[in-house]
Amino acid sequence: MTLGVILPRRGWQLIKKAKNYAYFTPPADQPIQPFSIKIKIPNKEQALEIANQCFAAGESWMGQIGEWPAWYLHKRQSSSFELVPSKDDERGYIQKLSHVFPPKSSLTLGEYRVWSITLENKEDGEFNYRQHGNIEGEIEQDLIQPALSAPPKFEGQILEVEETEYERNPIARKLCIEHYGASCQVCSFDFFQMYGDIGHGFIHVHHTTPISTRGGQYEINPITDLIPLCPNCHAMVHRRNPPYTIEN
Repeated sequence: MTLGVILPRRGWQLIKKAKNYAYFTPPADQPIQPFSIKIKIPNKEQALEIANQCFAAGESWMGQIGEWPAWYLHKRQSSSFELVPSKDDERGYIQKLSHVFPPKSSLTLGEYRVWSITLENKEDGEFNYRQHGNIEGEIEQDLIQPALSAPPKFEGQILEVEETEYERNPIARKLCIEHYGASCQVCSFDFFQMYGDIGHGFIHVHHTTPISTRGGQYEINPITDLIPLCPNCHAMVHRRNPPYTIEN
C-alpha cells in the first residue's frame, strides 16, 4: 500500500520525506504506541563472521543484509593535519600533515538511533565489535539468521533524494573547451582519437574551485576557473576535499 492510501485512512500526517526516512505524526487521540517491529539481527559471532568474509574478499561495498542497511569499507587510509604559522604570512596559518593512520577496514550494519553494530579492523588484526541502540526485551532465537555464506547485495530500490544543484554556464564550458581543446589537461587523453566520431568533443570540465565553496552566484572565468579533464582524472581530482590541483 502506498503512503497516499495509508495516511488518510489511519490519520497520520506526513511531515517530511528525505533520502532514507519519512517523518510522520500520529493522530492526536492515539492511545498507545502505534506498532511494534520485529526484525532479524545477527548475533556477535555471526557479525564477526560476515566482517571476516568481507575482509577476505578485499572489496568495499554498500547494500543490505537482511532488513538492515549495511556497508563495508576495505583498508581505508586516513590522516590528520595541524595548523602551523605560515612562513609567508605572519598572521596566517597553513595545514601541515601531522600523522598518517594505519589502513582501517570497517563493517557497519543497522540504522542510526535504532540498532546498529560497527566492526573495525586495523593493520590486519581482529575485528573489534561495538553495538549501539536499544533492543527492548529479549532477542528471540528464531529472529536470528544463520551465519551468511556471503553478504547479499541489492540494487534497484527507488529512493527520493534531497540535493542542492548549482547552476552551470554552458557558454563558459564551450569557451573553456575552445581555449584548451577537448583533451584531458592532465593525461592528454582525447576521446575523438580513441573512439572516432562518437567521441568528438566529449570531455568533462572541472571547476578549479568547487562551486559549493563560492557562497552563491559569481562571475566565472572560462580560462582560469575551468579546465578540461577526462572522467578518470576528474574522479581522481575529487578523491579528497579540497580537490587536488592540476599540478598535484
